[in-house]
Amino acid sequence: MIILIDNGHGFDTKGKCSPDGKYQEWAWAREMAHMIAGELTKRGYDARLLVPEREDIAINSGTDSRVKRVNQICDLYGKENVILVSIHSNANSNDGKWHDGEWSGFVAEVSLNASQKSKWLADAIWARAIEAGLKGNRAVIEKQGRRFIQQNLGICRDTKCPAVLTESAFHDTHDGVKLLTGSKERIMLAHVDGIIDYINYINSLQS
Repeated sequence: MIILIDNGHGFDTKGKCSPDGKYQEWAWAREMAHMIAGELTKRGYDARLLVPEREDIAINSGTDSRVKRVNQICDLYGKENVILVSIHSNANSNDGKWHDGEWSGFVAEVSLNASQKSKWLADAIWARAIEAGLKGNRAVIEKQGRRFIQQNLGICRDTKCPAVLTESAFHDTHDGVKLLTGSKERIMLAHVDGIIDYINYINSLQS
């Protein structure tokens, strides 16, 4: 299984930061992507960074978009042998203000046209995030008996393989920034262990 880790945004993406500007989503996402891919590689898995560049790469336009990169790998190795996890942090608003006391916590999102495998992957990662203490009030969807949220996300909608986008905490709350910057190892392991849980589950279905 080829595990593609997509780090959201780039240094040239405007906004996407804490209201005081000290936390930058693009920098955190790249560091987290490297940590996740490195840990998976150390455990013997084929994990690859989708966007090693510092600048942003468009999701679905031009001759070298993120979607095209994913689908080229799917075409080469078979979409059943590839998964994608896109790493982000969340925000309550883009108004440049702190939103303490509003939404909090970890979420795993899939596209509106998500396959069952995408939903299984999201559920597996979110379950590990909850075990790691990353659950917040945004995780209310769990009460409906599932651990994924469906959104119209191009990186998940237009890629051929199972695809999930995670938002590890809200960077426009003080508690969220504290979690993102102070619990990197915990966030990394939630992703890694969730991905491995999914792979083990898929392998059990095929045995």
